[in-house]
Amino acid sequence: MVDQLLWLETLLKGSIGLIMMVAPITAAKIAGLPHNNSAFWARLFGASLIGIAAAFAIEGYAQVNAAITARGLGLGGAVVINLITILSLLGTLIFKGVASRRGLLLIWLLTALLAFLMLLEIANL
Repeated sequence: MVDQLLWLETLLKGSIGLIMMVAPITAAKIAGLPHNNSAFWARLFGASLIGIAAAFAIEGYAQVNAAITARGLGLGGAVVINLITILSLLGTLIFKGVASRRGLLLIWLLTALLAFLMLLEIANL
C-alpha cells in the first residue's frame, strides 16, 4: 500500500507540474485561477512539483526493489507537503484570492483530495 500511495503522489504532483511547465497561463485560464499574464511563478511552481514527484518516484522505486538504498521523501514528507499545500489553499480561499466559481470549485476539490490522501498516508506511516 505504501508504494501505491507514493506512486499516486508521483503521478499527481508530476502531472500537475508538467502542465504548469508546458502551458502555465492556459492552465490557469482553464482552471479559472488568476494568472496576470505571467508564466514565471507558475513555471517555478511546476518545476518544484516535478522535483517533489521525482523524490516520490525514487522512494516508490526503493519500496519495490529491496536492493535499492536510495531514499526520497517517503510518506512523512508527503504528509508535510500535503498539509502545507492544504493550508496554502485554505489561505487562498479565506483571503479571496480566486474570484471565479470554477476556480473556487477547483481549490475546494484539491483541498479535499489532498486531505483524503494525507489521511491515507498517515494511516500507513
